[in-house]
Amino acid sequence: MSKEVLEGLKSRFGDRVDIYEHNPTRAYVTVATEDWIRVTRHMYEEAGGRLATASGSDRSTGVELLYHFAIDRSGTVVNVRTTLKKPFPKIESLAPYYPAADFIEREIFDFLGVEFTGHPDPRKILSSHDRPADFHPMRRDE
Repeated sequence: MSKEVLEGLKSRFGDRVDIYEHNPTRAYVTVATEDWIRVTRHMYEEAGGRLATASGSDRSTGVELLYHFAIDRSGTVVNVRTTLKKPFPKIESLAPYYPAADFIEREIFDFLGVEFTGHPDPRKILSSHDRPADFHPMRRDE
């Protein structure tokens, strides 16, 4: 793992990040929703991470988001994770900062019902437009 990236996160955010080094090429960084934008922007703008993709899943604790940042120079991936409260999960969009987040955030909205505030185009992307707006097929509570 690129120690400088993890040390940079710990130095900048202290106890506001919980870092778990899964193996030599992958780490998970858990943050509170209020730190989401600062930590993800740090990953791109200061740590040199490339937003490879994002994923979401419905957990008993809420809707979990993971944004996967590839650190190409070291061949590692840092996954930034947060959990959103149900029944109306909401978080600030990264799409205004990173165009790569556009489609994947729309997909997460479509299937898990996460509202990405500030998203430039919050339309459904994969499901039928005549499907009820409050139906999200990957949500367990639906």
